[in-house]
Amino acid sequence: MRRLPRRFGSSSLNTKSAVVTTIVAVVDVVVVCKLLMHGAGPITTKRCLQVAGLVAIMLLVQGVGAFKATGMLFLPISVLWVFLAVALPICALRLLLVSRRRPVEAPVRGLAWMSLATVPLSFHASFVEPFRLITERHSVPIAHDVGWRRPLVVGVLADIQCEKVLDHHREAVRRVMEAKPDLIVLPGDYAQVGSHRIPEIAPDFRALLAPLDAPLGVWCVAGDTDKPADIWQLIEGTRVRFLQDEVVELGTGNERVLLAGISLHYDGPEALAALADLEARPGEALRLVFAHRPDVVYGLAQESPVDLVIAGHTHGGQVSLPFFGPPIVSTKVGRRVGAGGLHEVNGSLLYVSRGVGWENHHAPRIRVLCPPEVSLLTLASAP
Repeated sequence: MRRLPRRFGSSSLNTKSAVVTTIVAVVDVVVVCKLLMHGAGPITTKRCLQVAGLVAIMLLVQGVGAFKATGMLFLPISVLWVFLAVALPICALRLLLVSRRRPVEAPVRGLAWMSLATVPLSFHASFVEPFRLITERHSVPIAHDVGWRRPLVVGVLADIQCEKVLDHHREAVRRVMEAKPDLIVLPGDYAQVGSHRIPEIAPDFRALLAPLDAPLGVWCVAGDTDKPADIWQLIEGTRVRFLQDEVVELGTGNERVLLAGISLHYDGPEALAALADLEARPGEALRLVFAHRPDVVYGLAQESPVDLVIAGHTHGGQVSLPFFGPPIVSTKVGRRVGAGGLHEVNGSLLYVSRGVGWENHHAPRIRVLCPPEVSLLTLASAP
């Protein structure tokens, strides 16, 4: 999602984040236990609610302070996650042990047991769900007469965003190739290690991309974690080709595909010129746009001839709450669209991938009801 701050390398980000969150967790455990179990009387529901209010204020102050001290956007989320996943269960266990020799009201004991129940949920969110790769298949109707008479399968590998290449990433590549797509697109965010470590990760990353091949090519654009110079190192010697605010014509004979690869600056003059070029080119053709950020869809005309826009960036929010969806998606298209899948936005079809990876460094590795995905999109004329 987000490029590394220039003043931090990946290792210093990890170290600083770990130090901050560890200190905060220790402070939280000490403070909550002291407030909740102060004195010798019974631990009441009223006291528990008062402490909960104070803790909410404390977490807000800690999150804002951590961000202002480090400039790390996702560090407040780490602070909250460590409290819920580590500090709160420790406090709950301490309370249940104290309840053996001191009166504790039943609702308070119930809340303590509920807090302990979050431990397996937290484990699943950090160590299971991020690796529970799924394959999303969508049928995309072609509304225009484009001259393309057979289904076109597009494989999407968004937001690989790795610190090192894992079997999880290799499985994503394997699944895409197993489907034998006509076209493969990679909408940005490849390695999240900082430019100084790109030479270190590049050999493994090139080996990861090496199997990718498709009749209409394999194409990539830059994301938030990428610089063009880094991308060239990561794709050198592979079949992957880099596009930056460009339109390429693919296919042969009467079956043409016009593909626009848009840069991270989706609303800049070069990007808007590429979109206008795509829309204005004469003749029948299937017209596709892919970019890192879904917001690129707003650069299209209201009645655009573009058949599909493909993007990533949001990771589906990484956390999706029941009946609500993701609290945060970092895009202007909104939470419902940013959560992923196929949607109509501003009169155009937009597919947002939840991505293969997750936010690294100072963000916690979590996915909740939002598994990583590879996407296979079948474009076909409506019957």
